[in-house]
Amino acid sequence: DLKEQMWVNANEIPDNGIDDDGNGYVDDVHGANFADDHGDPWDDQLHGTHCSGTIAGVGNNGIGVAGVAWRGVRLMALKFLTATGSGRTSDAIKAIDYAVAHGAKVLSNSWGGG
Repeated sequence: DLKEQMWVNANEIPDNGIDDDGNGYVDDVHGANFADDHGDPWDDQLHGTHCSGTIAGVGNNGIGVAGVAWRGVRLMALKFLTATGSGRTSDAIKAIDYAVAHGAKVLSNSWGGG
């Protein structure tokens, strides 16, 4: 339900192992992982995925649920917490700076889980 809703960094070529846009994150196609300094924002605890579904789960497709704002929403996956749920304020700031630099207008900051 979220695949269609993901923001895409048009300056990054997926899975080529190169930082195509020169921002310091390799393959940051849908966001970045600031806890581990790479482009894969995998959600270890699925908390962010759950919250994203509540916001932007695609509706009218017969799958799962419809998010409360699913029309016209793009999700930028930004992670600064580790798999154990710990994180640094400096990494949270980097994530917010990244979002703003890439055009985010609204941020949902559910900082629970990993």
